[in-house]
Amino acid sequence: MNRLFQVLVLLCAALFIGAGVASADTLQFTLAGPVSATFDLPSSPTILMGNADPTFGFIIMPASVTVNGSVAPGDFLAFFNGAPGIDGGLEIFAPGPSVVAYAFGPQIYSGGEANPTFAPGSFTLTDGNAPVGTVPGTYTLTITDLTTVATPEPSVTILLAIGLVAVGLAVLRFKPNFGVRAS
Repeated sequence: MNRLFQVLVLLCAALFIGAGVASADTLQFTLAGPVSATFDLPSSPTILMGNADPTFGFIIMPASVTVNGSVAPGDFLAFFNGAPGIDGGLEIFAPGPSVVAYAFGPQIYSGGEANPTFAPGSFTLTDGNAPVGTVPGTYTLTITDLTTVATPEPSVTILLAIGLVAVGLAVLRFKPNFGVRAS
């Protein structure tokens, strides 16, 4: 019984060291308007600064963007800040580079350009690619948090089961005798 208890303790220690909580930390961006596009970004995206000039915003490259139903690898995204004289918004580039969508309006991220933070929500942006002399269309950009609810990994569940078995064995081993003795 003592050897079994030692093995259980070692197994519990090994599982405890490897235990963790599984979660996804991804945001989905959906652009609807003259061009439809979707893309996912991690909450902490890898940033490539454009011309080392953070006054305009930042660039994420490469990005996998689905534009009007087809995926074009090698795309990149430019996010603009709302600095004085500059509208916020975003620009989606296809390989080439050619501008797929240019939408301006409110700044859609907070924090610095080196470490932006996106918040879930909906933004109305104006089409920057509209021909001169026409009324520009609008885009709706919806940012959805795809973060999953924290769920225990299998190792955590196994650790709990082994702990309950170990406690049960310990109780059986050291069960006090509450019987009444005749004297």
